[in-house]
Amino acid sequence: MSRRWAPLPLVLASAMLWSQDRVPAPIGWPPNAFVPVTAERVAALPPEERFAWLAYLEASEKRARLLPARSNREISPAAPVAGPPLGARHTRGLRLDAPAVWYASEEARSIADRVAAWQTAVGAWTKGIDYTRPRPRGGEGIDVWSRGTLDNNATTAELRFLAQVVAANDERRGRRWREALLRALDYILASQYPNGGFPQIYPLAGGYHDAITYNDAAMLHALEILRDVAAQEGAFALASSARREKAERGLVLGLRCVLGTQIETSDGRRAAWCQQHDALTLLPCAARNFEPAAASAMESSAVIQFLMTLPHPSPAVVRAVDDAVAWFSRVALRDVVWRREATDGTGLSAVPGAPALWARLYEIGTDRPIFGDRDRTIHYAVTELSSERRLGYQWYGTWPQEALEAHRVWRAKVGSLENRH
Repeated sequence: MSRRWAPLPLVLASAMLWSQDRVPAPIGWPPNAFVPVTAERVAALPPEERFAWLAYLEASEKRARLLPARSNREISPAAPVAGPPLGARHTRGLRLDAPAVWYASEEARSIADRVAAWQTAVGAWTKGIDYTRPRPRGGEGIDVWSRGTLDNNATTAELRFLAQVVAANDERRGRRWREALLRALDYILASQYPNGGFPQIYPLAGGYHDAITYNDAAMLHALEILRDVAAQEGAFALASSARREKAERGLVLGLRCVLGTQIETSDGRRAAWCQQHDALTLLPCAARNFEPAAASAMESSAVIQFLMTLPHPSPAVVRAVDDAVAWFSRVALRDVVWRREATDGTGLSAVPGAPALWARLYEIGTDRPIFGDRDRTIHYAVTELSSERRLGYQWYGTWPQEALEAHRVWRAKVGSLENRH
């Protein structure tokens, strides 16, 4: 057993006991419905759940008051856009896979100083920061995301970078980085919902940002942080015993949430996960205008790869992974390639022997590939989309292939462990 997981076998085993309540396929579920977390919705919860959620809302509002008054709504077009695709915002300048010695270099220290300088008042980071340059005077460039986000690897990437720099430098030099690291850990712990899910933005910003977010592996990256804190991995060993205990509990809740949000079809088969799930009901829900509630091949691939890292998978975890793999096999598109520039037909061309291909999104209940546009219309052919969305989103890909290859090895290992018992 690796050092990472040594403290956690019993914790992880207990996390897998909750596997009876499944999320049914919401046949007829409005394809673009999403509901934020509000005091009114929380008040309607059963009494045994209400207290924790009210405390969460109060803590979120208290943390939000640390920030200057800003609009909480993302500016997102509600109609097709003329012109080139609107690109996503990603952080630049963080090296997470450099040799250990590099994190003791002046270059790494300089970037760590910038990371600490860009940390927001709530302990997190925005997305799209360029760490190759100093922060502008006055903090120009801060927008709605200054609340802190897990989107596009924001916050978790900064955490991991700081952890490696702290581990490579002496205590005196790294005091500021350690403080930033611990503040960010507290942010992750505070942002987790009482049921184990994670919102895209915290403090809560409303709209689809409040949903439990698997999109771009946001929630999974947060759970990986909890896992490493609980296991005292590397610089995360700096975390106090109280933080480690919270991380262990958070990991348990997070794994329960993952199992509880796996979509189950009307015939009792489990399938995949949506990009986002309602924070209170766990039902699949929509995200941006062009992202309807749907089973997602990309995000589900990341989910099962995360589950396959668990050292002692319970029968519930094994079944969840196996069923998702079976779903991937059912919905795979074979002997075709996607022509992104195509404007007629399906956008797919027959190519015998081409690698298996998957749509990004599948209609829940029918497993038909679906495609959304900025005006919230749903289509069954990618060529029907406006050019900005057709060209500006990864509607097809081979994401599950890596997971399927890993599953063959993992399943053989799990089978041998089962036979020992």
